[in-house]
This record gives sequence, structure tokens and C-alpha cells, in this order.
Amino acid sequence: MEKEKSVKAYEKVLDYLQQKLKDGSLSLGEPLPPERKLAEELGVGRNSVREAMRLLEHMGFIRSEHGAGNFICCDISQSLKDTFGLLSLLQRISYRQLAELRRGLELEAAMLAVDRISEEQLERLKEIVKELHARDGVEADLLDKELHELIAIASGNELIIQILRALSDSIDRFIHDLRCNILLHDDTGHKLQYAHEQIVNALCRRNKVHLSLAVQDHFELIDEYMLEQGFMADFKQVQQELEQE
Repeated sequence: MEKEKSVKAYEKVLDYLQQKLKDGSLSLGEPLPPERKLAEELGVGRNSVREAMRLLEHMGFIRSEHGAGNFICCDISQSLKDTFGLLSLLQRISYRQLAELRRGLELEAAMLAVDRISEEQLERLKEIVKELHARDGVEADLLDKELHELIAIASGNELIIQILRALSDSIDRFIHDLRCNILLHDDTGHKLQYAHEQIVNALCRRNKVHLSLAVQDHFELIDEYMLEQGFMADFKQVQQELEQE
């Protein structure tokens, strides 16, 4: 019974948010009414409203600030990351599938960024590439992530940005140490550095053909290294089962 009340409260709060967003009474970043007032308006208990708020916060639509209240937001990457993680644990998706999705989205992000990236963003990308020459291990790993994040942001597509953030976090669970090894290894490290340079160079010249080739070379290099290290072996059985369905 309590579960049913909680579900109904969640639905009421969601309907309330949708209506307020439609009529312009609420917008991104604005605070919601206090839980007490919201409970009275919707005819549900404060505990039910609080539970609904927690669910919406987990989904990325509400941001709770201690002492300030609840605010409308749009951050679905955490929810997506949890979804990808559970699907992986349930063996419904593999690293290969995550990597393939990320590869496709990063290529599309780069293509969009060609026409939308700012000069300031281009300058930062050039700085990152230079810094990667002098960094290794964790520092290089963070710079690598920043480079890809910045290109996603430059795409201007919020869905691509959010999904790539979730994918990046999910994939990191598998390959954080391995990616550091790629950067530390002389041969693959130099090749990856060259791939990054080619990506940034193509963006600076706003050359989509060159950029597409550079992005694909980047991911082929990573996939090749992972296959050599036997990283994909654990996922082959799952992949075969999925293909047979």
C-alpha cells in the first residue's frame, strides 16, 4: 500500500512539473515550492513528496541543495551511467557495445563541432595536446578525458553530451588502468598522441573528411590495443549470445 502511495505521489509530482514547465511557471534552474506546500497542493503526504523528489533527483531532473530546497535541472548522465552499469552486470550489454556506441556518438559530436566550436575551445584543445606530450599516467588520462569532453561540449548537442558523459564513466570502470597503460607505452602512446593531434588539427581547419578519418583512427588504435591485451576476451561469450538472439 505504501509503495502504491509512493508511485502515485511520484506521478503527481511529475505531472505537476510537466504542467508548470508547459505553462512557463517553472524553468530550468528555478526552485520548486517547499515540500510542505507541494504536499498540500497535491494532496499527498510530505514523506511521499520527499520520496518522489529523491526519485526525480536520481533521474537527473531535480537538484537538491541543503538548506536551499529543490531546483529544476537537466542532468541525466548519472541515471544513464547507473543504467549502463546494471545492464553490464546483467550481461545484456558488453564493453564492446558500449565502445561502439561511444565511437558513433564521438564521431557525430566531432562532425557537429566543426561548425560550432569556438576559437576559445580550439585554443584549449591545442593546449591539451601540448600538455599530453609532457604528461603520463593519471595526469595524461585526465587530459585525454578533457579533450573528448570538450569536443562533445563543442557539438552543442545536449543529448550527445549527457550520453557520452555516462558512457565515459561506465567505460572507465573497465579500462581506467588499461588506458593509462596505452598512454605510457611508447609505441601506442605516440600513435595516440598523433591521433589526438590530427583530430585537433582537423577541427582547427574545419575539415570534416580529415576529422572523420582521425576520429576513426583514434578508436581503431584503442580497439586494436585492447584486443592484443585480451581485454575483449571476457565479453566474447556475451556478444555471441546477443548476436544469436
